[in-house]
Amino acid sequence: MRYVLTAILSITILAGLSACKKEMSTTAPQAEQLTVTAKLMYRERMLVPKGSTLTVMLQDVSIADKAATVISEEIIGLGEGIQLPLKVVLNAHRAELDPSHTYALHARLEGPNGNLMWITSQRHAVNIEQSHVELGDLMMQRVHSGTIGADSNDRLYPVPYKAQGNEPGWLVKVEEETIEVQTNYGQNTVKTPRPQPQPYKGGYKYHAQTEAHIAIVDIRRKLCYDNMSGRPYPNRVTLTLDGKVFEGCGGDPLSLLADHEWVVEDIAEQGIIDNSRVTITFDKEGRAYGSASCNTYNAAYQLTGENLTFKAPMSTLMACAPALMDQEQRFLKMLAQVNRYDIDGQGALILTTEGGKTITARH
Repeated sequence: MRYVLTAILSITILAGLSACKKEMSTTAPQAEQLTVTAKLMYRERMLVPKGSTLTVMLQDVSIADKAATVISEEIIGLGEGIQLPLKVVLNAHRAELDPSHTYALHARLEGPNGNLMWITSQRHAVNIEQSHVELGDLMMQRVHSGTIGADSNDRLYPVPYKAQGNEPGWLVKVEEETIEVQTNYGQNTVKTPRPQPQPYKGGYKYHAQTEAHIAIVDIRRKLCYDNMSGRPYPNRVTLTLDGKVFEGCGGDPLSLLADHEWVVEDIAEQGIIDNSRVTITFDKEGRAYGSASCNTYNAAYQLTGENLTFKAPMSTLMACAPALMDQEQRFLKMLAQVNRYDIDGQGALILTTEGGKTITARH
């Protein structure tokens, strides 16, 4: 009987070991590489010009008040035969990924001269616990009209262009063919053919001349504040007309806001939750959009003088942790109450509500 029991026990143990071995063999090790696929598209029925580029990035977006870190990137040339919609594939080594961090896919489409045309406006999270992540169809947002076919000079020396100053009031209008200078609050006008711009480090000049007048318009690519309204402009401008010097500001104030993703670092002087992400992107058609903490949102905005207002933002309806939802509601409520803006000397965007509370963001 002892030998029979021993035989039975031996068979049972061997069978158990065999089952364990079989179970262990069916558990595949985690792949060393993460693969992310998506299909990128946009709503507009148009083709991008030859020489455009689509840049797709896997980013570490864990730190809210810091620019996202690029983990993997693919740059695809577009044009003849290669257009959106387009399926893209990104690969990343798992050794470069931190399980405690947050990752997302981001894409941008730029024209032949680097002008931003389309961008992903929502946060497309990537679950790095998987070996292959399929994000499906991702709709890109048009961020800038009138960029197709733009020449590089349009960005370096924009036309039409306007500059102005106060006390006494003066105005310069740069058109495709002419430069018009108005002084003494528009009572005196000088109009000349538009000469070629003369670039220098940090700016450029126009030397315009008629038989009776000489005008030099010096445009520096440096932040300028109107000395009466306080409104920020992208350029400091000096007009010298027949030896008399006028100082002022120039350029389109909207260019300071648009085509950037502003990452919010403070809401009402309370900071933001670690590893959360709140963003604002302005397009040039009067729409703002981004991440509100948990959900994405969009809102119409209006820029008049130093005033900036938003209509009530609309957001998606996903549920997150209570703390994130509270932060999201505070942000969206404050955004709807904003009535002015500023850009400080360090390039931070300051949005101020009627009650004096502020939202601070950087790009």
